[in-house]
Amino acid sequence: MAAIEENIGHIRQFVPQTVEIMAVLKADAYGHGSVMVLPILEASGVSMVGVASMDEALQIRNAGFEIPILVLGVTPDWAMHYGAEHDIQMTLFTPDQLSSLARLYDITGQPSKIHIKINTGMHRIGIEANQAAAFIQNCQQSPAVSVEGVFSHFAETSDEAFTQHQIQQWEALLGELKTLPPLRHLSNSSGTWHYPLTQSNLVRIGISLFGYSGDSRPMPFPLKPAMGLKARIVHIHPLPPGESVSYNRTFYNTTDQTLRIATLPLGYADGIPRNLSNRIEGLYRGVPVPQVGIITMDQLMMDITQVPEAQVGDVITLIGPSQGKQISLSDWAACLNTIEYELMCGLRVRLPKTYVRSS
Repeated sequence: MAAIEENIGHIRQFVPQTVEIMAVLKADAYGHGSVMVLPILEASGVSMVGVASMDEALQIRNAGFEIPILVLGVTPDWAMHYGAEHDIQMTLFTPDQLSSLARLYDITGQPSKIHIKINTGMHRIGIEANQAAAFIQNCQQSPAVSVEGVFSHFAETSDEAFTQHQIQQWEALLGELKTLPPLRHLSNSSGTWHYPLTQSNLVRIGISLFGYSGDSRPMPFPLKPAMGLKARIVHIHPLPPGESVSYNRTFYNTTDQTLRIATLPLGYADGIPRNLSNRIEGLYRGVPVPQVGIITMDQLMMDITQVPEAQVGDVITLIGPSQGKQISLSDWAACLNTIEYELMCGLRVRLPKTYVRSS
């Protein structure tokens, strides 16, 4: 928790005080637990929360939080009434959605709070930029909705030319509007660090809250990963020369000595990708120990020959610091040619979580 507090502190100092911060807590705060981390984020200056779905928004509301929430994804018609009932803001970008909210207004007499999503090049959801001004005006004139914001999303901030193209569309749209919505937001984590806040007064910060920058470029300040992963050894057994480990026998003892193999109660059902098999290390009291054999659903094996003092019940660190050394999700992501986001979200299925204040 101290890492999250430190990260948001750096972010709040970097972002101008006139710009609000939305904490994007999709996928249960990227696996960290939205309800657990939100008190620290609120206390550190976050003024709004972004989630992927109405279910995620209701989880936060049901936990007693009154902070403004925006559902960044599509809310189906049958779920729109929850927005009005629980003061949850919704993303809107089609006339059909506006019609649905108008029908809801006829029943409840309560306008729904919305943010209008603009497609400037992501081509995921959103109204096309060249149609957006008229649509926004229609929404602003409708009694069924209260237009709280307008936003778009960068597709690839490492591509400066394309990002500038998106920024130009964004600025041109805002220039067309007779009345600007209260909140205008374009930048995600990496966009915030590397591009000016073009007529925006809110930024959406997600993965950087938890210690990762969002791309490979240098950060203007240090981030501290918040998530660690540890497991206790549940079994130790010998592996004689010539013998193999796990399914498909992908690891053999090719030495002339007997190896010590430790079993940990973690596997791909816990979010450790099977394709990391034979490619990662753990840390036993700061000493690297290789993972060996295919990672199975519920268990994986480590070669602990070089730490003869290791015993059943001892802890091996798979992600995080251990006596001056560190393994990060970036190391795993590099092995798999993927991104930290994917791995972080996967490590949440059935793993018990322990929250600590220490760094």
